[in-house]
Amino acid sequence: MNMQKPQHYTQWGLSPGAKKRIGKGGINEIKYFPDGTRLAVASTIGIWIYDVQTGKPLDLITGHTGPVNSLVFSPDAGTFVTASDDRTARLWDANTGQHKISFIGHTEAINSVTFGPEGERLATASDDKTIRLWNLRTGEQIAKLEGHTEIVLSAEFSPDGTVLASSEAFGEGGGIRIWDVQTGELLKHFTEETDWVEYIVYSPDGSMFISRDGCGEINFWDANTGKKLKTCEAESWMGDFSPITFAPDENSFATGIHGDDVCLWDIGTGRLLKRFELEVDVDSWPSSVAFSPDGETIACASEEGTIRFWEINTSKILKTISDHTLHCSSTQKTKGKRSPRKTVGTRHPSQRTYFVAYSPNGNTLASSYGTEILMRNSEAGETQTTITYSWEIHRRPQQNVLAIAHSSDGKILASAEDTTKARLWDTQSGRFLGSFVGHKESISAVAFSPDSRILATGSDDNTIRLWEVRIGELYLIGELLFTLTGHTDNVCAVAFSPDGDNLVTGGCDKTVRLWDVRTGNHLKTFTDHTGSVYAVAYSPDGSILASGSEDGTLRLWNSQTGELLETLKGQAEKMFSVAFSPNGSLITCGDNGAIYFWDVQTGKLLDTYKGHTDVVDSLAYSPDGETLASGSKDGTILLWDLTTVTNR
Repeated sequence: MNMQKPQHYTQWGLSPGAKKRIGKGGINEIKYFPDGTRLAVASTIGIWIYDVQTGKPLDLITGHTGPVNSLVFSPDAGTFVTASDDRTARLWDANTGQHKISFIGHTEAINSVTFGPEGERLATASDDKTIRLWNLRTGEQIAKLEGHTEIVLSAEFSPDGTVLASSEAFGEGGGIRIWDVQTGELLKHFTEETDWVEYIVYSPDGSMFISRDGCGEINFWDANTGKKLKTCEAESWMGDFSPITFAPDENSFATGIHGDDVCLWDIGTGRLLKRFELEVDVDSWPSSVAFSPDGETIACASEEGTIRFWEINTSKILKTISDHTLHCSSTQKTKGKRSPRKTVGTRHPSQRTYFVAYSPNGNTLASSYGTEILMRNSEAGETQTTITYSWEIHRRPQQNVLAIAHSSDGKILASAEDTTKARLWDTQSGRFLGSFVGHKESISAVAFSPDSRILATGSDDNTIRLWEVRIGELYLIGELLFTLTGHTDNVCAVAFSPDGDNLVTGGCDKTVRLWDVRTGNHLKTFTDHTGSVYAVAYSPDGSILASGSEDGTLRLWNSQTGELLETLKGQAEKMFSVAFSPNGSLITCGDNGAIYFWDVQTGKLLDTYKGHTDVVDSLAYSPDGETLASGSKDGTILLWDLTTVTNR
């Protein structure tokens, strides 16, 4: 493992073409190294290694092409294995970080990985509804355990290694399954009242297993009979829990609870022993908990992106590690259930993502993630020391910023959120200026007219609203000018023409629509897409419209005649973001992790940049055309050097 990284961590593990990363990605799991000196963090962009004493990052191990969901050390502490959305598990040298073996066979994301007690076998649980057993030395698949009817969230060997317990997310089958490791035979099927069990672990002596179900209950089961023995105290049931983690002395276990607590429980009685409070101002919950090997410290990664270390005896916070973003796992939680992210068609509150926007003069880069908006000096992003302010938008759960836009003079920032409001902010002071209220559902898109006198908002209520923004010494919230109706499903994107006369919109009804801004009249409908339209943009001269769709295509249209000029396709199934270069020669699109650059005149694909591990939801060119900022659901912003893209 490289302990002498020469660059700042924002330079580590960058893909070709990228010159900087902002953010460390979301945290999915944390584990202490067996010697207790380092902490491994399975994140949406790779595996971060931290020095426990200083809290400083030592390394970023990359190789997975999707978020890393699970991490486990081998019994001999010489290696660790990770599981990822990219459908692979990987074995790494714990001392050097070198990749040794890939375990390939699953057809969907892998949610968890665990070692057999002898250290020779692995078990992986996947969205493909199977558990697979692997030979650690050769990487070969030993067995494929089938029988689950929904995605498998966890699998755990018994302490003697003879059987394996597994749990699935939800479904008619539900519950817990026990498998014979040698034969692959299903031995038992224990059902829960809730129909789904999210996490399961064996007690250290193997006499029982402990499960956490979709309602947040922690239940103790007899491993032989399947009889429920006890349930943890009812006052602590409610809310989301992190996975269950045993203390080194094996007498207690910890889990995080939605409500800002990490709870320590007695394994014998199920009694609550102690609480460790996160003390955060935003809605959050602990997503992963780890004990130090000596049992004196407990570490917790919370949903807002911070790792905290407590001294267990005194409950004193020893240190924190920050700069990670909001938790983003391979699956989404919905009322206790977890469903694959891939099934979601439009941008919903639980899909926290980075949206980016350069100021008109290029001096600042605005970004939103979850409930925060950050303004950075675009050049000082080189050191990440010039975050000038952070705006807390809400304190209520699941209220996230879904889009942002600058006024033409850069003095005002508009934010769209997953409530019925759009808001205006002073970019110098961060002062809240006012709200536009009128939509009946979440607002997913926002744009200023070129003269900043009109704000357009697109909503899940299937409408677009045009609002007056009064300009004087102060920007004032004005009246509703028009409500544009015609879309039959959520409106995902809005963009003004460069002259401000027209507005283009895209929706989940698979259409692109053109509107007259002065009258509010509907002008044209473009119907060639076969999937939701997630992004729209005008070329700088206004002659071309671009639309990116769920159908995997980017389409270019003559803005005057409506003629389809070009259909461009990348390698992924969906196109989520679109941007023209400032001089109009390039059209750029983001998909499930890649960014494509096409020549507008010829339709030729010039280059493809790959660096994100999840959906690229936002693209922004710097005004000089030298840099592209991309914001992703992986919890990072990447800044790309465009000098290598020809004919930009």
